[in-house]
Amino acid sequence: MKPTRSDASTWQYTTRIVPAISVAIIATLLTFSFVIKPYGKDGPRYRHGAPTATLWQLVLSAYTVGLHILSIVFPARVCYALGEVMARMKETVSIKDEPKRRKTQCVKSEKGTTTFPDPVFVIILPAYKEEMSLLVETLRVLGSHSQARYSYHVYLAMEQKEDKSEVKAASLVERFQKSFYKMSYTIHPQGIPGEAQGKSSNESWAAKQACRDYPENVKRNVIVTVMDADTHLSTRYFAQIERKHVEHPGENQTTVYMCPIVFDRNLHHVPLPVRTADLMWAGAGLSSLYEGSTVCIPTSVYSLPMKLVEQVGGWDKDPGAIGEDMHMYIKCFFALSGNLNVQVIYAAASQCNVSSDVQGFKGYLDGIGARYRQALRHMWGSLDTGFAVRLTFKMIEKHMQARRARVDLPLSAPKYVFKGLELLKNNTLTVCSANWTAFYTSTGLDKSLTPKLADTEPPPPMPIHKANLFTLYQRLFEAHFLPIHLAVILTTSSIFSLLVPGYQMPEVLHIALDFAGWCRLAGWLLMLCFFYRFDSYHRLCVGLRQEEMREAGMLDELTEHDGFSLTVFPVAGAFEACLFPLGGFIFGAIPALQAVISHVCTDRITYVVSLKPQFAIKRWAGIRPSSPIPESLQKQAFTRFDHVATSMRMNRPVERKH
Repeated sequence: MKPTRSDASTWQYTTRIVPAISVAIIATLLTFSFVIKPYGKDGPRYRHGAPTATLWQLVLSAYTVGLHILSIVFPARVCYALGEVMARMKETVSIKDEPKRRKTQCVKSEKGTTTFPDPVFVIILPAYKEEMSLLVETLRVLGSHSQARYSYHVYLAMEQKEDKSEVKAASLVERFQKSFYKMSYTIHPQGIPGEAQGKSSNESWAAKQACRDYPENVKRNVIVTVMDADTHLSTRYFAQIERKHVEHPGENQTTVYMCPIVFDRNLHHVPLPVRTADLMWAGAGLSSLYEGSTVCIPTSVYSLPMKLVEQVGGWDKDPGAIGEDMHMYIKCFFALSGNLNVQVIYAAASQCNVSSDVQGFKGYLDGIGARYRQALRHMWGSLDTGFAVRLTFKMIEKHMQARRARVDLPLSAPKYVFKGLELLKNNTLTVCSANWTAFYTSTGLDKSLTPKLADTEPPPPMPIHKANLFTLYQRLFEAHFLPIHLAVILTTSSIFSLLVPGYQMPEVLHIALDFAGWCRLAGWLLMLCFFYRFDSYHRLCVGLRQEEMREAGMLDELTEHDGFSLTVFPVAGAFEACLFPLGGFIFGAIPALQAVISHVCTDRITYVVSLKPQFAIKRWAGIRPSSPIPESLQKQAFTRFDHVATSMRMNRPVERKH
C-alpha cells in the first residue's frame, strides 16, 4: 500500500523537527532532574549521606558525561586535522607540474567536429546582489590562473529578481570572456512554484544549463565547481583536482573534491566575536579533512563530476536546501548508498568575513547583526538532519526491493518479465485486459519469443556502507545537536549548582557535573591550542596567496586595498583567543536554538545576501575602498554596457576566439 500525500507530509514534518524534538526531550529531562525532583528520590538529606538519584537524573548524568566527552573529542580532532592539512599543503606546494601537452577530446556532430579540453572545469559563481567590484576581483583572480584560458567555463548565476541583472552579467562577460575557455551567464526566473529563493535554487538553474551545453560523451570529463562570490581559489586547487581525476579513473565519477577555507582578507577589521565565530566555523570544516576520513562535509567550496550531478538530479530547490553544500553532499551520499568518495584538495579557499562598511560603534553593531543573520541561515541547515533521515529510510527501502527482486527472479531474467510482474502487481494487466496488446507489442513478443539475455534490468544498488553512514550521523550530531544541547545543559546545570549545595545532590549527578566541569576546562584549553595552531595555518595560507597574487601582478593592488589579514589576533593575542566562548554562544548556540524552534512552525527563511567588504577596483570604479560605491557610478557602468545585453542572448555561452 502506497503512502498517501497526507502521510508523506506528516512524515516530512516529523523528520524536519527532529532537532526540535531533541531540545524538548532535553528540556523535559532537565525539568524532572533539576526542578521537580532536584534532591533525588527521598528529598534533601543532611546527615545520612547523599540522596538516591531518580531515573531522570541517572539518564541526565549519563548523557551529560557523553556529551562532554564529545566536546573534548571534537577540538582534539580539529587540532589533529589542522596539523595534517598544514603538512600536506607544504608538500603539495613543492610539487611542480611539468609542462605537458594539454589533452583534448574531439566530438563529431551534424555541425562538425568540436574540440573540448580534458578535463573541463565548469565554475558556477552565484552573483545575486553582489557588488560589481567584488565580482570583478573574484573573476580577475580566476582569470590569472594558467589553465583558465584552456579549461575554465565560468557560469555567472544571476537572479531575475535583481534589477538589471542581465546587464550586469553581460558587462562582466564582455570584460572577462578572453580570460577563460568560455564564459556564460544564466538568469534564474523568480516565482517558480515550489522553489525557495537562495543559493541552491540559483545553482540548480545554472547547472541544468551547463548539463545541456555539453554532450553526453564529454560529461565524464566535466567537473563542476561551486563557490561563493567572494571566494579566491588558488590555481593549485584546480591543478590538484585535475591530477586526482586522471590518477583515479575508476573512482572519479563518484568523488567529491573539497578544500579547507581561511578568512584572510578582512579578519582584522571585524568585531572580536565575529572573528572567533568565523575561526571556529573554519575549524569545523577542517575537522574532517584528515587522512583516513571517509565522510567530509564541504564548506562553501567544493567540486564534483557532472555525471554525478545528473545522477542525483542536481541541486534541490525547496526550502530544505538552504544549506546547499551539506544538502548536496547528503544527496550524493545516499544516492551512492554511502559509497561516496572524498578527495581533499590541499589549497585553501580564501574568503571574506561578514562585515559592515559603516564606521564607528554603529558599524560594530551592524557587523555583529549581519553575522548573526548569516549564522541563523547557517543553522537553518539543521533541516538537513531530517533530510538525511528520510533518505536513509528511502535507501533501505530501495535495497529491500532490490533484494526481493533478486530472490524472486534469476539475474538473467529478461526485461519484459519484470514489466509484466509489475503490471500484474498493480492489477493493470489481466488475461482479458486491453493493456495486453500494448504490453505484448512493447516487450517485443510480437517479433520474437526469445529475447536477448542482455536485455535485463539495471544493476542492483551498491551495498550500504554502514561505517560511513554511522560517521555521517556523528557529523550531523556535532553540527546540529551538540552546540544546543551543550549550551542548554551548561546553563541550567550552572544555575542548579549555585542553588543546590553539592552534599544535597544525588552522588551520581554530583560526579557527572564535576566531570563535565573538568571536560569544559579541557575543551577550552584544546580550543586555545587550536587557535595557536590556526595562526600558523593562517600565515601559511596568506603567504601562499600573496605569492600567487605577485605572479599574477595583483599583489600591489590588493596590498594597497588592505586585502590581506596577516594574523588571526592582531590586537591582544592570547587574551582575544580566551574570549572565544562568547562568539561561539552568540553565533552558535543562540541562532541554532532559534532555528530549530522556528522549524516547528516553518521551514522557510528569507534569504539575505551577507554584507561583504567593498574592495573597489581602481580600474573599475576609481574610488577608495573605505567609501561605498555611489549609485550614480553603478548606473554609469550599467549604461555603458547596456548595448552588450541587448546583443547577447540569455543562457548562451560566449566563447573565446582563438
